[in-house]
Amino acid sequence: MTCQLITTQGAVFALWGDKPEIADIARVKLAVEAAAAECGHPIVYVTRVPEDAPAPDAQFRAHLDQALPGLLQACSTYHVLLEGDGFAVAMKRGVLTGMFQLSWRRKTFFVHAKASEIAAHVALEERLTVSKLLEAARRRNLLGAIALGDEGRAASVRGSSIGASSGSRTH
Repeated sequence: MTCQLITTQGAVFALWGDKPEIADIARVKLAVEAAAAECGHPIVYVTRVPEDAPAPDAQFRAHLDQALPGLLQACSTYHVLLEGDGFAVAMKRGVLTGMFQLSWRRKTFFVHAKASEIAAHVALEERLTVSKLLEAARRRNLLGAIALGDEGRAASVRGSSIGASSGSRTH
């Protein structure tokens, strides 16, 4: 399955498939750059990695490393939603955080266990943007039960009542 994308005003959400595909890196990069150009400023990028997703192979990682500088320019923040509980998943989150914090601007790259954690790591003016993006992902069933969590459902409901016309586009 290929990467599924949602674009809302000022934000992009990506759900990676069972096996990440190199072509999806270009699709994500284009979506992020287009969203930033459309709103005139860097955007919030959220990518969800399912709990049972295997680690990407070396070729995929190499292509992703090449694309990251362009993504950095177009993102105000970059959030990885790495689902799951337990030691192994916590270690994966720690490794990801450590790898990317060294190469990204401070307070740009974040790894989360639940979607409800994301809003605390964006600027106040971007919180409604994040709420609309996550609501669009929830409506398309792209957030897992663990990722969303009870807090996320409440935040999504609040966000949808504030701005039901999110203008989301899917790719």
